[in-house]
Amino acid sequence: MSAQTRHTRLSGLEPLVITPDLLFINVGERTNVTGSAQFKKLIKEGRFEEAVEVARQQVANGAQILDVNMDEGLIDSEAAMVRFLNLIMSEPDIAR
Repeated sequence: MSAQTRHTRLSGLEPLVITPDLLFINVGERTNVTGSAQFKKLIKEGRFEEAVEVARQQVANGAQILDVNMDEGLIDSEAAMVRFLNLIMSEPDIAR
């Protein structure tokens, strides 16, 4: 009996299967409040539509995965995460 090969599978509107022959995965890191002062400012000010544009730009520049982080002391992190993820998941060009 042969062992089944297992791969990491991520999904948006299109699946991303991470296999050994996939040499590089481009991660968009600008949707992270601890890594981007601009993104943090947008989220703190409630400017979520502009924050969505940051995600859109990351995908347009080749990001296959987005690093989304809302963990910041002065933000309601859970509410911000839910709101932002709902917004980007409703955008087919981002959620793919």
